Amino acid sequence: MPHYLDLFAKELRSKRERLRQTLMAAEVTEVDQYLRVAFQKEWRDLSPPVRREFRVVAVDSGRAHQEYALGAVLYVCRAVAISSWGKSYRAVVSDSHVIVSPREQLSNLVSLRSEHVEHQVALEALKDAKDVDAVLLDGSLYGRVLHVPVCFDYPGESALYLKYVETLSQLFEECRRRKILLLGVSKDSLAAHLTRLLLNDVTQRILEVLSHHLSPEQLTLLRQNLANQRQESSQAMRLVADLPLTETQRETLRSLVTEIRHPRPDFALIFPWAKTAGYTTPIEPYPGVPFYKYRTKDLRAYVQRRFDDALADYHGREQEFETWAYDVLQKPFHFPAIVTFCVKLAHNDTPLRVDVPAYNVGLPTTLSELSESQRLDPPPVRVEDILRFLRTGYGGPDLYNVWLVRADQEARLPESDFTTLYEPLVEKELKLPLVPTRRNRRARYAR
Repeated sequence: MPHYLDLFAKELRSKRERLRQTLMAAEVTEVDQYLRVAFQKEWRDLSPPVRREFRVVAVDSGRAHQEYALGAVLYVCRAVAISSWGKSYRAVVSDSHVIVSPREQLSNLVSLRSEHVEHQVALEALKDAKDVDAVLLDGSLYGRVLHVPVCFDYPGESALYLKYVETLSQLFEECRRRKILLLGVSKDSLAAHLTRLLLNDVTQRILEVLSHHLSPEQLTLLRQNLANQRQESSQAMRLVADLPLTETQRETLRSLVTEIRHPRPDFALIFPWAKTAGYTTPIEPYPGVPFYKYRTKDLRAYVQRRFDDALADYHGREQEFETWAYDVLQKPFHFPAIVTFCVKLAHNDTPLRVDVPAYNVGLPTTLSELSESQRLDPPPVRVEDILRFLRTGYGGPDLYNVWLVRADQEARLPESDFTTLYEPLVEKELKLPLVPTRRNRRARYAR
């Protein structure tokens, strides 16, 4: 049988039930039942839509990169800010490097470069337009504020993180000053902000049930292990095995330990359990990698240590660089907290994740002020305004947001464009052949 389909069918049959449970988000443990009950309290139906005209800027980017036989890489990032009044703002950035770092860092650099150029075209659009109601970014706004401050090993790009923070800060401040709604919209989020909060509730509920079977000392020890087991799940599993419980109760606790250590995405709760158009309780999530821990450090010494390559790029202007870098690294301490929630704009659609700066919903919270994730229950009144705005731009399951879909169509950079349009132009303009790696070698190189 071609394409190994006979072996693949055998593999599917051997794992049928587990694959079905995973792919369909089926309830398989008692913890799932607890979670479902807790989730229902956090799901809210949408209000009737109110249609109005908005002046919107929607931003997206595309990127591609290719490695070559001489150990070099070429990347291209392009971004567009399209407006509801018909004007577009475009940018393309490209560079090549000898590969000197793990490929993961190279991918991070290209990803950060793409988001950075998004900020640039968004600021260009805002500078040009007087009246704007909203700026839409494709992807997580929360993720943008959590990038760890690092220096890349590539000449000319080693200060990219600092430039990124500078433009993101400018975008926050411009939208705050002009009272412009700034939204990050994610189509395929793996975030588990709500799941983690619900697991805290489920843990308390399960411990209440087990309190009739355990001594106060055993209950306290179990509670401590469940709180700390993200670092050491085996210790919690050993404790569960030694407790005077039934096998069913132990299995519930084992499932709880596994779920806490590897929480499923919020979308995996919404897909099976949310049967109506609606949204989840908004959350101000505590940053998983809190940048503000660097507040306690000597930032000037941090710049000298972590941005040594960037200092080399600024040879003869080291003091100028250090002063600029120090000023930029102060900015994340003043970033707004991000309010996040999931929404289904139709009962038969998949969810979206929406991120918005706290100031857009009337809250003064900054990211560095958070000590834990917190629900916003009841939701701020302005959340309803955001939902009405999103429904205005909704065109059904295939058109989740008319403005962002247009931006995506214009910015997306498929591999076929890179190899048939961009690479030939590089060869023409630079008057040199691009030598692909062996696994990517193409017939065109034979000419």
